Amino acid sequence: MMRKTLILLFLFIPLLTKAQEYVDVLSVSYSKTEKTSFKNTLDTSNIRIFDAKLTLPVVLTQKTALITGFDFSIKELQLFTNTDNTKLFYNRIKLGVTSQHSDNWTGTYLLLPVVSSDYKKLSFKDIYAGGIALWTYKKNKRLNYKFGVYAGNEAYGFYITPLVGIYYISPSSNFEISALLPGLFDMNYKISSKTKLGIDYKGVSETYKIHEENKKITYTENRTLESSSYIQNNSLYKNLLLRLKFGFSTNKYDVYTEGDKIDLSITPIKIGDNRIKLNTNLNSSAFLKVEAIYRFDIPSK
Repeated sequence: MMRKTLILLFLFIPLLTKAQEYVDVLSVSYSKTEKTSFKNTLDTSNIRIFDAKLTLPVVLTQKTALITGFDFSIKELQLFTNTDNTKLFYNRIKLGVTSQHSDNWTGTYLLLPVVSSDYKKLSFKDIYAGGIALWTYKKNKRLNYKFGVYAGNEAYGFYITPLVGIYYISPSSNFEISALLPGLFDMNYKISSKTKLGIDYKGVSETYKIHEENKKITYTENRTLESSSYIQNNSLYKNLLLRLKFGFSTNKYDVYTEGDKIDLSITPIKIGDNRIKLNTNLNSSAFLKVEAIYRFDIPSK
């Protein structure tokens, strides 16, 4: 079974990555901040986040593959001062195709339905539809560009996010940049055969329904920006990357009533945003994160 999976990945990866020499099949991370303060108060909240991401392909033809997988996360924190922690659950299914349109162009098209809430009273209102269309242009064997759009609905309404990205690896393979803005950026440098130093950035935008007993239904909009530096090592196993990260997070978890919405969001602009926030802002804070990634390398031709 393992051998068959690796064969499928070998056939599938060139469609997705072009210049990129690997694919991250599975990643798991855990981060924690201690005593993040609420603005203008003495109250604090601890923030704990567990993330898992899985991507598995199914080859359909020589130029087309089915993409499957899921993302799962649990966030635990106080949304209000002087309250117990709230657990927020996020489940996203990945289902779509990637197709090589020409020698230079590859397209990836994904449906991304999401279930996100505190899981106390699940309903169809906790399900959000989303999708992405992304085109990759291969400039040469070390460089490609990405263009696309991410769109869907959240608890606050409909949103559109334009995407632009790049992947570059130096001729020596020591220096690497991977980015898909506005949400992801990673730059690293190899200091030995087993170790890399890097910096990365992640922008998070998601909403969760909150169902409290004998209270109106609300939702929290998480708009967190994480910047970190890390050390990566794969001494235990070649394809298992272990990362230790230290970073800084903006911690935006604004709470609104269920019917308080906007007209349209075109990242980073929100049109018709007259919502009334119910909770106190959290301050930014430092965080520590451990991360494990299973990475499948693409053999050079």
